[in-house]
Amino acid sequence: MWTRSGPLRCAAAAATALVLAGGGAGCAIIPTSGSPIPAKEESNSDPLNAPYVRMIASPPKPGAPPRDIVAGFRAAMASVDDPDWEIARKYLTGDALTEWNPESGVTVFDSTKPKEESDATGATMTFRGAVAATIDGDGRYHDLTLAGVERDVAFGLRKVDGEWRIFSAPPGLLLSSADVKRAYGAFDLYYPDVSSRWLVADHVAIRINPSESQVETLVRWLLRGPGGSLRSAVTNVLPAGTRLLRVAPDGDSVILDFSSSMATIGSQHEQLRAVSAQLAWTLKQVIPGQSIQIQVNGEPFPADGRTIKWQSYPEFNPADLTGDQAAYFMRGGVLHRVDHDAGDPVVEGAPGQKTMGFTFPAISGTERQARVAALGEDGAVYVSSMTEDSRWDKWIAGTKGSTLTPPSWDRYGAVWTAENIAGELRVWTAYGAAAQRVLVPADIAEANVEALRVARDGARVAMIVDSGHGPEVRTGPIIRDEGNLRIGELRTLVEAKESQRILDVAWKDGQHVVVLSDSLKGGRVYTAYSVTDGRSEEPKSAAHVSTISAAGDSLLAGGEDGGDGGEVLSWDGKKSEWVTKAKDGASMPVYPLG
Repeated sequence: MWTRSGPLRCAAAAATALVLAGGGAGCAIIPTSGSPIPAKEESNSDPLNAPYVRMIASPPKPGAPPRDIVAGFRAAMASVDDPDWEIARKYLTGDALTEWNPESGVTVFDSTKPKEESDATGATMTFRGAVAATIDGDGRYHDLTLAGVERDVAFGLRKVDGEWRIFSAPPGLLLSSADVKRAYGAFDLYYPDVSSRWLVADHVAIRINPSESQVETLVRWLLRGPGGSLRSAVTNVLPAGTRLLRVAPDGDSVILDFSSSMATIGSQHEQLRAVSAQLAWTLKQVIPGQSIQIQVNGEPFPADGRTIKWQSYPEFNPADLTGDQAAYFMRGGVLHRVDHDAGDPVVEGAPGQKTMGFTFPAISGTERQARVAALGEDGAVYVSSMTEDSRWDKWIAGTKGSTLTPPSWDRYGAVWTAENIAGELRVWTAYGAAAQRVLVPADIAEANVEALRVARDGARVAMIVDSGHGPEVRTGPIIRDEGNLRIGELRTLVEAKESQRILDVAWKDGQHVVVLSDSLKGGRVYTAYSVTDGRSEEPKSAAHVSTISAAGDSLLAGGEDGGDGGEVLSWDGKKSEWVTKAKDGASMPVYPLG
């Protein structure tokens, strides 16, 4: 990573970057400031700017051979100082010049030296390599390293007025992993949920714009509104048509000066509070210790000129679970609270009494009046509160002969489950005894779903799906449209593999899940995944574990103890081992939500 000094290190890194970009002429690297990517080696007194590595593209050199033309084009694609890719287009001709669209997305492609073939009519440069990731037009990064996708990428060239130019190029941007690391930053953009009560994180990869500060870049992306899978699952409370006019430091504050459209929320307190929370939580990633002042056309807004800090909006916290969380488990059909000092007491009310053979409990939240959902002996979903004199009520009955998946709560107090009927998948949600059908994508309409979990922020689902090729994990948004619910386009997070079983899935937070799997080669392991970019952590041993639940970095599992049938285990990250929390038939541990 670069600082403003150190020309010797700059020269060495420039040579390395040229090789990564494909070799040959076409760029230079210099340190500068003003990007959304902070350098780790230097602090900056200006809170709006940070140093970064800059790659400067240069136009084709006269008489350059095909290899240098392609290398120069690839270097120009990676340059952030040419935001409209005008220099990159100088390498193109014919159809490539009119059809190439750099804003359509990025293919992250790491390749070997190209193979060159030429004849009297032209030349072809073919790269063989691995597709490491993709970034779509909305900034959604999708990691593909585990998939091992390899392919050939070819550039067709011919001479125009005696100079080699590219007439056939891959669509979008073709960048190396080093290019993306240098030219993109990963950020969470926060948008209110459909009720404007909470914030939902939208994780994106943002390309550097040297003409903007960190703050300006993030605010402009917020003004674009949510994209991709979350577009219909959240809302943007920033008024339509609003433009950011100016960003300026003011002591311990940062001024955001907006156009007149922002003034439309002046008298709407709830919307103003949601806008303030959205801005504050997003910008705390780059100015964590500073407050924000909103202006409209240079005038303070709201009228009292108050400053905004993210700490002022705790109710919007996207992480609905904070600190140490209560946890629960089943023993002999009775729900217990995990509390070793108190002897793991049974909970109050019906869940603490052995009235029916309830299994697979789910807890609606952390408040004292949280409710419990569980599967009854008849396969239906029942709900009860953990209060004295409570009772079990049937919320989702299901169809005779069908199977309901273990229940899952969303943040709005509704319970979810999937029903597998021969040749048909049905997803249900209920807030009370009246169950509502949830529409599902056509590609899983006939699939078998073994588990369905709603994310803690209520914006996504994770499902273990088997469409006939083996179990896989898919995730997608929950679309809430005037009371109608549907699951949006699903993305495969864990692909089906031969001899692999996926046993359970649990949400850590709104963007990460833990998947419990078993295979002949790797044994039983758990793996944490990001549902937004597909990246995963190293698998960790989970021998004898059968169910899993997570809350942030805390992890509980149900396993066999070889004695009375079950135990509850907790993962000790420091020792990298499972520690017994409860024995003697304890099973199905669960954290609230997720």
